[in-house]
Amino acid sequence: MSTVATMRPAATVFHEEQYFDWRVYAFIALVELAAGVGMFWLTRQWGPVASLLSRKGSVEFVVGLIPTVAMPFLLVFGLLRMTTVVTPTELRVWFGWVPVYRRAVQVSGIVRHQVVEYRPIADYGGWGVRAGRDGERVLNARGNRGVRLELADGTRLLIGSQRPEELAETIEAARRPDVV
Repeated sequence: MSTVATMRPAATVFHEEQYFDWRVYAFIALVELAAGVGMFWLTRQWGPVASLLSRKGSVEFVVGLIPTVAMPFLLVFGLLRMTTVVTPTELRVWFGWVPVYRRAVQVSGIVRHQVVEYRPIADYGGWGVRAGRDGERVLNARGNRGVRLELADGTRLLIGSQRPEELAETIEAARRPDVV
């Protein structure tokens, strides 16, 4: 009789998805609008719009249109979403629907953790993947609360969360040896 070994993924004990503040999306829309107005103005300066539109099947038109249309979608769907997952052995954070940036930390490597309130713009220059003046890495999407981790190698990591108390409790439970 043979046995088949399977690797089951660890059960998720905490899951949080955060989207960036509406102002980020409004900023992207304004940049797109400004780019569109700029393109319209340039076509009026360098030739009539009708001549540009008459070449709408041309390679140049398509190559110019793809980044203009695709860039906002890539930003909004590719980056502007932060997911935090805690399993009994690991804490993972990633940005985007298709993870463009990922960070994984073994729960056993977390020496200390605490719920904190911080100033995203003043302390770290905004939201996203950031570094503080003291080298602390920050992963946040919105708000001003999170869980600061001190890792066994001496590095510090701040995970932004809309539910920091629950995240801290989950990390504490995962650090206990009786949790499997």
